Amino acid sequence: ILQLARMEPNLTVEERFLTMSEVIAASEQNRLVEAFGAGTAAVVTPIEKLHFQGNDIVIPATGKWTQQFWNDLTDIQYGRKQGPEGWSVPV
Repeated sequence: ILQLARMEPNLTVEERFLTMSEVIAASEQNRLVEAFGAGTAAVVTPIEKLHFQGNDIVIPATGKWTQQFWNDLTDIQYGRKQGPEGWSVPV
């Protein structure tokens, strides 16, 4: 996903650890616009809520980038789109 994200001209990618304080602040300031988990079986799965210390942090689910990365990844997996070099090999 990070490699696909870095190919997007309108997206700045930063890879680092986040603290829950940062997540809470972003939510309170309406800067937490979407979140997703990714993995081999999950592909890209939206996260609509985090529960932390008895409080729910609601996140708008299936935003623009969640959908875009899901589309890109499944298109690559099913051969509808060429992925980054070395991602797919004919068998």
